[in-house]
Amino acid sequence: MTEPIGTSPLVLVVDDDPGARMLAAASLKKAGYTTVEAADGNDGVAAFVRFRPDLILMDAVMPGMDGFAAIREIRNRPGGERLPVLMMTGLDDLASIRKAYEVGATDFAIKPVNWVILGHRVDHLLRSSRAFLGLAASEEKTRALLRAIPDQIFRLGADGTILDLVSGQKHGAIPSNHEWMGRKLTEVLPPDALAEALLHAEETRTTGEVRMFEYALASGPEPLSFEGRVVAIPDGESLFIARDITDRKKAEDRLAYMAYHDPLTGLPNRVTFNDRLVRDLARAKRRKEVVGVVLVDLDRFKEINDTLGHAAGDRLLVAVAERLLSAVRETDTLARMSGDEFCVILTDQRDEGATIEAGHRLHGALAAPFPFDGQEIHVTASLGISLFPFNGDTPETLVKNADIAMFRAKAQGRDNLQVFSEEMSAAVLERAHMEKGLRRAVERNEFLVYYQPEVDLRTGRIVGAEALMRWQTPDRGLVSPTTFIPIAEEMGAIVPMSEWVLRTACAQAKEWQGQGDSPFRISVNVSARLFQQYDLSKAILDILGDTGLGPESLELEITESVAMSNLESTMKALWKLHDFSIRVAMDDFGTGYSSLAYLKKFPISLLKIDRAFIRELDRNPEDRTIVKAILAMARALEIEVIAEGVERVEQLDLLKSLGCDLAQGFLFGEAVPAEEFTLKLGENRRIAV
Repeated sequence: MTEPIGTSPLVLVVDDDPGARMLAAASLKKAGYTTVEAADGNDGVAAFVRFRPDLILMDAVMPGMDGFAAIREIRNRPGGERLPVLMMTGLDDLASIRKAYEVGATDFAIKPVNWVILGHRVDHLLRSSRAFLGLAASEEKTRALLRAIPDQIFRLGADGTILDLVSGQKHGAIPSNHEWMGRKLTEVLPPDALAEALLHAEETRTTGEVRMFEYALASGPEPLSFEGRVVAIPDGESLFIARDITDRKKAEDRLAYMAYHDPLTGLPNRVTFNDRLVRDLARAKRRKEVVGVVLVDLDRFKEINDTLGHAAGDRLLVAVAERLLSAVRETDTLARMSGDEFCVILTDQRDEGATIEAGHRLHGALAAPFPFDGQEIHVTASLGISLFPFNGDTPETLVKNADIAMFRAKAQGRDNLQVFSEEMSAAVLERAHMEKGLRRAVERNEFLVYYQPEVDLRTGRIVGAEALMRWQTPDRGLVSPTTFIPIAEEMGAIVPMSEWVLRTACAQAKEWQGQGDSPFRISVNVSARLFQQYDLSKAILDILGDTGLGPESLELEITESVAMSNLESTMKALWKLHDFSIRVAMDDFGTGYSSLAYLKKFPISLLKIDRAFIRELDRNPEDRTIVKAILAMARALEIEVIAEGVERVEQLDLLKSLGCDLAQGFLFGEAVPAEEFTLKLGENRRIAV
């Protein structure tokens, strides 16, 4: 264990001459040093271990272990590697001096020692030692820092010879250190990179500017990419710095690929499609050739997504892309434009007929079923084609016209190809405009809910309201639901629209109940889509929970056609709703199946007599007979009945006399926004009937 002595620097004096030790100690103490003494080499080594001095004065010739052996022993001990040792010797031959340095002496002094200046000499040795130790520590830090740098740094001679590896580990593409030593940089760098490297080296000598260059080295199946710099340093030497950027280059290449390709199918994306169409049209103009633009839109693909899940839908999209790709030439371009929409550029076509024939080949490529998880799935598509130069000469016009032709194919029953023509009806353009508008409307929440009163004919009071959706477009004003609902059904947009209407109407009914209008029932139409691809009961219960409306205050209206589609699953969903006390109304009753057998199977709480039987009720005996029969059947089944489309007092009087329970129609008020309906409830809670 080290034994500390004072705070001033400690000098160990090792000499077999007591007088020499005494003179040395006196001189050093006068210079401000603390001393300890040892009489021979063995005692000197022991004193070093015990006291850990800052410097040693070591006599050369001593009995037992001499000074040379003692220095060698101390140098091999921990902490003795860099300790300053001044050897005092009466030997003045060069061999002894050389031996003193060989065993590790820092300096030597010839006896007799000038004791007056000994303190100054020791002071100089300590300062030099401390400077040396500081430099060594700094170098070690620098080496540690260089070891942490992933770059490889090579020192180059003035002639470009690789002298050594300053930092960095061996790289798979770079030979080991000894293999590079002595070789010229011209032998290890590609020629084009070498010229740039040497040019940059000269620039750094004059301007100090360091520029980077890139190069590649062969390694295994794929070359490795590097970023290189050559930096001039003093004495005409240079540093060559190599950084492995293979992963970065791969990431950059991947990003560049993703910017121009669809990540799912690997096909060109919309950006690449537009660039190629510009190029192909320019070439076709020079060669006077025909170019076809084919828009391929998969039919009812959303139903596949909703049925099988999006992961399965993505796999099917990849399979569709492969089929379509097999039907085009290498000179053509197949791109994925959006979810289930592809677009094809048919280039180098000799005439209109050949282009249309190529379009039919695309359509036929999807005819065979797709094997999928042990089953077969049939995928059809609606295709629209426009032709350059007949249907336009710009990319925008050709894509727009192909889009119009595709919508025409949809309107013609899907699963067909239509060629654009100027005679295509305005209805196709209107439908295309409406579909695009509906997509935006769902995102921008352009829909409104209007409310039409439902009146109890026994009391004359408003007991509920039917919630009816309206579309407030920014350019055409209010759009009738009979116009946009069928399109929304086909698009699949009806699901989020219906959920929004349910939530809005339930929240509004709860608000009216809070204002004193209780009991109050809200009636909402339900699309067949919700039964086919939706957990309807969970969604409705979530909405009721969020809005606070009781389930007995909600009535869902379904048509007979909805009830009969997917009969088993629809019936199961309706009974589940009934178990939660949610009422179900059969809308437009009498216009569809009107089967008593089917009616008994459904948990129907209310029948809505279609307005077609109410319109001439007071004038047409046949309509009165039908209404009487419906009312009699409903009473037998203990089902309430509401008559739609009541507009005249005569109709109302007749319905009351026949025992109808409820009515709605313009006689009681048309459908209005919530604010107007609130005024109606407040001003006239009882309607004169």
